[in-house]
Amino acid sequence: MSKIIALSVAMLIFTISMAFAVPPGKVLKWECEEGVVVFSGSKHAGNGIKCTQCHIEVFRMKRGENKMTMAELNEGKFCGACHNGKTSFSTSDERYCAKCHIK
Repeated sequence: MSKIIALSVAMLIFTISMAFAVPPGKVLKWECEEGVVVFSGSKHAGNGIKCTQCHIEVFRMKRGENKMTMAELNEGKFCGACHNGKTSFSTSDERYCAKCHIK
């Protein structure tokens, strides 16, 4: 019985940590050729998007495994799966570059 309780607690901790991988108020940043890219988990969650909508089918869960290029985004891969001009603003529309890229 104690193994079941321990497993349940471990699963609960794992689930909670995954739910707050990008907690409210935190922004992920990384360097690319076009400048620094920012990702706001709270902005996406505020628009009703759940983490599982993008993870695991669009993005891998391990940090550093998602090497992206603008060409891939514009082909509908990674962020471009939703940022296609239909679901959300298009990654290929230069008017929106500053929504993700900062200089």
